[in-house]
Amino acid sequence: MAVTQRSTETTGGMPADVAEAIERGDVTEDQLQRLFAYEASLIGLEYDEAVRRARDGTLPKSPIGLDLELLVELLPA
Repeated sequence: MAVTQRSTETTGGMPADVAEAIERGDVTEDQLQRLFAYEASLIGLEYDEAVRRARDGTLPKSPIGLDLELLVELLPA
């Protein structure tokens, strides 16, 4: 993922520190949860609803839905 804006602000809505951590390959649990929440918001879902639907396999079959299904596997139970 190429980040074009680096600041303490956000990058396209995603927190800049999360985008930078992804680039480095060093994402903390907190950053992973924030990334999940950000992506869930892109499809109009709250965090808890997105987690439930990702685990149930009922998210839209879109790039974001599939990404959320992958990310939920990385989240603590």
